[in-house]
Amino acid sequence: MTYADTVTTRHSVRIEKLVAGGDGLARMDDGRVVFVPGVLADEVVEISLSESRSDFGRGTLLSIVEPSAQRRVPPCPHVGQGCGGCDWQHIERRIQGQAKLAIVKEAYTRTAKLDVDPQLRRITEDARRTTVRMVSTSDGTLGFRAHESHDIIPVSQCAVSHQLINDFITSPVLDGAGEVTIRVGARTGDIGVWAHDGKLARTLPAGLKTGERSTITEHVGEQTFKVSMGSFFQSSPEAAELIIDSVSRRLDTLGIEGGLLCDAYGGVGLFSLAFSERFDEVLLVESSESACRDAVRNLAECAAVIEQANMDNWESAEADVVIADPARQGLGKHGAAAVIDTGAPTVILVSCDPVAGARDARLLVNAGYTIGEVEVLDIFPETHHVEVVAAFSR
Repeated sequence: MTYADTVTTRHSVRIEKLVAGGDGLARMDDGRVVFVPGVLADEVVEISLSESRSDFGRGTLLSIVEPSAQRRVPPCPHVGQGCGGCDWQHIERRIQGQAKLAIVKEAYTRTAKLDVDPQLRRITEDARRTTVRMVSTSDGTLGFRAHESHDIIPVSQCAVSHQLINDFITSPVLDGAGEVTIRVGARTGDIGVWAHDGKLARTLPAGLKTGERSTITEHVGEQTFKVSMGSFFQSSPEAAELIIDSVSRRLDTLGIEGGLLCDAYGGVGLFSLAFSERFDEVLLVESSESACRDAVRNLAECAAVIEQANMDNWESAEADVVIADPARQGLGKHGAAAVIDTGAPTVILVSCDPVAGARDARLLVNAGYTIGEVEVLDIFPETHHVEVVAAFSR
């Protein structure tokens, strides 16, 4: 790769499709695959190569020669300024869901060698993210990182964040440079803030929940959850409710009632509490100390056992049903083995990465499971991120 190739040489390519990760896939004249951000299927664009290898390349979008009819001007002005938070704002909202559906289907076809017919469900239009991680400049101006850069794009109003967050960031949050997580309870009004780096501003309002171990309260359906600033939680209560409903309908289809539920990668107890009355016993397995502390509080009135352990080396216990909601890298071989070793006739897999989810699906099928319903949940508007719920039985 030469300097001229990366900076001055322009290549005209046609985008074949959008792929997992959100980029468009095209082919160079020499047959190499190239991945290009900020495009849509069937567009002709000009790019320069930011990375060039013998079998593939990565492109920087220079201009759009033939735009798609589904392209739109990003509704958030910060995208045009370089904010790297929402990579699909250039795509019409309804097309985003269709693209995610196609990406999931292809991942199962190519990676898992499985023919599935996933269904698509979208989150309500008024749902907004309740947790953001932001950075600030030396003068305390908050913002997000630019795409593939450490540069900070100042943001005073985020189009995908809850209004409680947008109201909160109108005033100084950090005293100088630093990084901070802000989490709100959309249905309680709680506001929490955790400075990973730097100092909190002295002018923050009284009653604010501060620090990694501080908790906000959130309502999901009829349940109430305590969530620490250092624990993972779904992007919004509406997203959590949609995932719970999707899992519930998979269980309904299979006629599952009673027995022992293993809530693998159980976090603060979202599924354990939601399904506590459906099962006779609940075992939650989670590696995060923070999330386990929250789960103890959230499941105090349930017949639940909470075990802090990494699923990769967990000594499996027998279960009737496993609901597994791993992080972006998926179950992997060791996590899948732990799930399989429970002997559970039913596994519900919740994946936040299409390729990792498809890879995990193949591991389960290889162990004798049959894949059933697959549902694609579009709960991260304006981005390529997606949630996939798949049922397996044997």
